[in-house]
Amino acid sequence: MINPASFSLKKIFEKRAIPAPELHIVLGSGLAPAFSMSVPEGSVQALAEIGFAEVEGLLPSSAPGHKGAFRIYLDKKTGKTFSFQMGRLHGYEGHAPQSVVQPLVQMALSGTPKFLLTNASGSLQPSYLPGSLMIIEDHVNLTGQSPLYGPNSLDAKGQPYGPRFTDMSHAYDESLNALLEKTLLASKLSVHRGTYLGVNGPTFETPAEVKLFSKWGLGAVGMSTVWETMALNYLSRRVAGLSFISNLGCGLVAKQALSHEEVEEEGRRIAPVLLKSIFDYAAATLSEV
Repeated sequence: MINPASFSLKKIFEKRAIPAPELHIVLGSGLAPAFSMSVPEGSVQALAEIGFAEVEGLLPSSAPGHKGAFRIYLDKKTGKTFSFQMGRLHGYEGHAPQSVVQPLVQMALSGTPKFLLTNASGSLQPSYLPGSLMIIEDHVNLTGQSPLYGPNSLDAKGQPYGPRFTDMSHAYDESLNALLEKTLLASKLSVHRGTYLGVNGPTFETPAEVKLFSKWGLGAVGMSTVWETMALNYLSRRVAGLSFISNLGCGLVAKQALSHEEVEEEGRRIAPVLLKSIFDYAAATLSEV
């Protein structure tokens, strides 16, 4: 998972004299297109935009609405930097898990300690309506794959970057999640807590699958996040997780067809308020002692 190219983003930061971000935020489907209208004026300063193509070891993103770029900001109050990832890589694009997590791995190896992973997901519970949000307390990985598969990564001194068998009992940091929930509620957003189910895609789930997953007590289902969380836990980074519910899972209501366009449209609708709240969360997180 870690090779010499995994440090190329760190080298870019050093060359441009940009401090490693204290917090890195991944924007899921539907959020990135509305990003520009949500940047708060006066409290933050844009420092740089770095495309995936500029970073050795990163593959281009091909999913609709996923640009594939890092945007770095300075929080003027704290003097600390934080970053946004405009889109992500997915396994359904034909990428191995190790390639999918590289943007997060590179950010972690640059020195970033805290991460917020967001995604668009389908509801597995009738009360989790489109437009609401779910704090990810835990996840289930049904992809059958892991970014940690293969030899354990060793540094130049022959020491492993992380444990051979990574503990996932606290995959999502409760203090970061609690701060996230507080910030979202302050924006009067509808917030749930639950377990995220990660699947391969790119098909949406069948009604029978949604019925089964719902009976398991899972909250939302999507095609990302779980591999990233596993890799970050391996590297001992703190992770908060957030799903925005873009649609009801197939079969939870009367028969309906699902589409990625629906996901993107719901994202555009909620994005301005949600992104403002995420900026507020970044400011609060950077102020943590």
